[in-house]
Amino acid sequence: MKHIGIIPFVGFAVAFVYILNAEMRPAAKRKAFRLTIILSALSLPVVMLLDGIEVELLIFVLPVLAVVTFITIRYTKFCEWCGTAVQTNQPFVNKEQCPRCGTSLK
Repeated sequence: MKHIGIIPFVGFAVAFVYILNAEMRPAAKRKAFRLTIILSALSLPVVMLLDGIEVELLIFVLPVLAVVTFITIRYTKFCEWCGTAVQTNQPFVNKEQCPRCGTSLK
């Protein structure tokens, strides 16, 4: 029971791997990715409170968590042709083309 807070994050990690590697349409993949990111961000404060973390710590955690969630959703694009997820905030990455098939990203 000591490490029960890790269970939701293992579940979300499995969901991320499935979503990013599944043969789904890019629109469905984008929607599932956003939903999973938001649910994992909402579960972190709940797990922190259940583990006995002070409420005052959440004053600092929640804004950082909101910014990281926004940046992750904003800068992850999915290729419309092959469905590959592309992080467009990475240095030395062509932000206008898919690295797998070369199709332009919107």
